Amino acid sequence: MRFSKRWARFAPRYPARAFFFLINMVRHLLSTKILIADQSLRRSRATMTFDASPTFGNAVSGATIKAQRLRRRPLVLHITGDYPDPVRTSTTMAVKRLIDGTTACDHVIISLVRSADPRATYLKECPAPEGQRLFAVGHFGLPFGIGLEATFQAVARRIDDILVTHGLRPDLIHSHRLTFDGIAGSLLAQRRQIPHVVSVRGEVESKVLRFKPTYRTRIAKVLAAAQRVYFVSAWYRPEIERLLPDVASKARNFPNIVANCTASIQPQSPVLKIVTAANLDIYKKKGIDRLIEAFARAGPDLPGVTLEIFGGGSDKSRAAVAELIATAGLTDRVELRGAVSNAEFLAALPSALALALPSRNETFGMVYTEALFAGVPILYSRGSGIDGYLDGLEVGVGVPPNDVTKIAEGLVELSRQNQHYRKNIAQAGPDLFQRFDPVGHLELYTNDVVACVDASKKLAQLVH
Repeated sequence: MRFSKRWARFAPRYPARAFFFLINMVRHLLSTKILIADQSLRRSRATMTFDASPTFGNAVSGATIKAQRLRRRPLVLHITGDYPDPVRTSTTMAVKRLIDGTTACDHVIISLVRSADPRATYLKECPAPEGQRLFAVGHFGLPFGIGLEATFQAVARRIDDILVTHGLRPDLIHSHRLTFDGIAGSLLAQRRQIPHVVSVRGEVESKVLRFKPTYRTRIAKVLAAAQRVYFVSAWYRPEIERLLPDVASKARNFPNIVANCTASIQPQSPVLKIVTAANLDIYKKKGIDRLIEAFARAGPDLPGVTLEIFGGGSDKSRAAVAELIATAGLTDRVELRGAVSNAEFLAALPSALALALPSRNETFGMVYTEALFAGVPILYSRGSGIDGYLDGLEVGVGVPPNDVTKIAEGLVELSRQNQHYRKNIAQAGPDLFQRFDPVGHLELYTNDVVACVDASKKLAQLVH
């Protein structure tokens, strides 16, 4: 109470001093919390139990004949916040598909989930395919990127502890989010003197570089030290190249992998339905609210056309979307299909008139490529998602994601000129395949890993 009274008199008289006092207090509390969370994990590590997992290359604890036989296979350490481990809530399969497809290497996967509650941190080894080990790690970190550097310094220490405990010696580190995982990955790579590669995912990177401009220099250093830079988000590549122009010499686009990629696209005759797919818990980010409004606005120009929304979500989210549909007077034209498997969604795609997803700040959007390889034209967002991969191709309509009028016009365009777009997609099949071919991209990735590891070992031999 005494402090409160003194503060009430002090703060109005000396606002600048009061401001810096509060800033220093927050920094002190943040550092203390991260240190406590990190030390708590270290103390509890010895009592944690780990599920059995296959022994594989470069594992030195309990050395076995099999480990020695696989020793020449590169061991890649993946640091990612988007891996579908059994502990976390559901997330995209993009990183898992990349790792599973890189069969010439062994893998250690650190699957990160941030929690603002230090008591909610965890560490668990989960079952994984042969040649892989998967560690689910719940780590402490404040929201809005507060204390980002300190948070991922602690993550780097935690990962190093895991590697030491299990006798794992990675040959290369792949950080799958430049501005988050990249900080931890760069610290580990420097400490262990091994190569580091990073992926650029526009959704995450754009938020950090926009709202935390003081980190631009730090992220530029991560990019400069990385041996390879992979742009999952081609639309964000110009921004990164402005940050570090030299990055172009070691960078390339690396799209997410889809299951129906083919060079021979044979569009089917469509029925009068437009489809979309999204996690309804983030329906505003995915543009479902604006799509419903645009569909209502374009209604008179889309006679007989219905809209089907695929994707699950909480009861609250489903109710919110259902209310949007009812408010727009579209209960007889818009259907919530709910959550379906990827196979079911792919089976429903070919007969669709179009796929429409005017999402904001979308990293990639695998549904776009799935639709194109099903012979279905797409409505996508400019400066987001698949934008940057389709240059020179007329296979869909790009729109500003916040412009309902343009979205409505795009829906009408795709409906009226549907055969034109389907013909373009069929003719562009080989070109689309070359741009998104998973086998080709995985082969390039494997070659990159081998080249980086070989160069690192040769350099180490010269130094020593």
